[in-house]
Amino acid sequence: MKKLFLTLSYSALTLITYAQQTYSLSGKINGEKANGQTVSLRADNGQRKIGSAVIKNNSFQIKGSFDHPELVRMIIAPAEKSDQKLWKASGFYLDKGRLLLSGHIDSLPSYYYNPKSPNVKAIVEGSQTQNLANQLNRSIIGEQQALSKLDKAYMQEYHLPAIDGKFYTDRGVSILREMEPYKKTVFEKKWTFIRNNPTSRVALDEASYMVMGYGEESLSKLQMDELLQLFGPSWRGEKTFIDFQTAVTKAKATAIGSNILDGPILDKAGNKVQLTSIFPKDKKYILLEFWASWCGPCRGEIPHLRHSYATWKDKGFDIVSISLDEKETDWKKAMTEENMAWNQYNAREGFNSQIAKSYDIQGIPYALLIDSNGTIIKHGMRGASLDRALEELTR
Repeated sequence: MKKLFLTLSYSALTLITYAQQTYSLSGKINGEKANGQTVSLRADNGQRKIGSAVIKNNSFQIKGSFDHPELVRMIIAPAEKSDQKLWKASGFYLDKGRLLLSGHIDSLPSYYYNPKSPNVKAIVEGSQTQNLANQLNRSIIGEQQALSKLDKAYMQEYHLPAIDGKFYTDRGVSILREMEPYKKTVFEKKWTFIRNNPTSRVALDEASYMVMGYGEESLSKLQMDELLQLFGPSWRGEKTFIDFQTAVTKAKATAIGSNILDGPILDKAGNKVQLTSIFPKDKKYILLEFWASWCGPCRGEIPHLRHSYATWKDKGFDIVSISLDEKETDWKKAMTEENMAWNQYNAREGFNSQIAKSYDIQGIPYALLIDSNGTIIKHGMRGASLDRALEELTR
């Protein structure tokens, strides 16, 4: 479950140092429901409002200026304080000059992801940056379609049955292995794109996405250093690059090969302990997992954790779960309901706790596989990914 709405996407344009370039966005939103609704453009994960207009005669226009192109999210809503379930949203790269945008109010993506709703993004013309983003998207569309098909199979044939206590581990692992070559190809194409476009905002955004752990492969420290060297000459001094440097520093701390980070947590009796002091010393592999009682995906993963723990606990495997619940009663109630028989601890300040900040946790569940030396060896250890890793490591 994501703490923040993630708006990183594919984008690009050769970066030129602009002195407040101007843009004019003319929009055409078809459909009877469009008129009277408000269009707003927002950047920085929705925190910064760029401009707004009211749709009249199925049209709107927004004008303004900026330093350089950036990813924005267009939000269409009946009113600013209306139910967000009624909102529509579509992301694109805002660029200089005259831009044209078109879409239909009934088919635009919903503000929050809804698999049952249409998901047809607005078409944007006139943005060189968006054109480059589209170029990247087209280069990987075949692999993405294959991955989407396999992801649906994984959900239906492995994940949903696991929630109900039915574990088809061999099938789950098999689907993950089928996904691997497609993911590898997508990663290689994106990496090539980044290397070929070091002055583009698209490339920097895509690199940021990888660094934060949302890419097809985990980056090594050497790869992160390469990215810093690649973008430095064109972006040094820009806030976007400073943020990127910060993200790299945080990511390196939990990169594969790094040692686990220490921090204070509470045991079930309410005693403050340090993570490294309670970490199992007699096990070969330990899953370090962060969760919370209010997190639906976390609770959905627990039946699988119970199964994995029972399967592997006598073969050198253990689990250390750290709840980000801010209420002790919620944490303990969930532990009892879920029958979590392994090591349980609590970071009472939630995402603001020292331990959560040390690991730069932006969303849960968050799970790392650690070896007997306290070294991080795997990221994203959920579902059949954990089963596959344990099978391969214990052969």
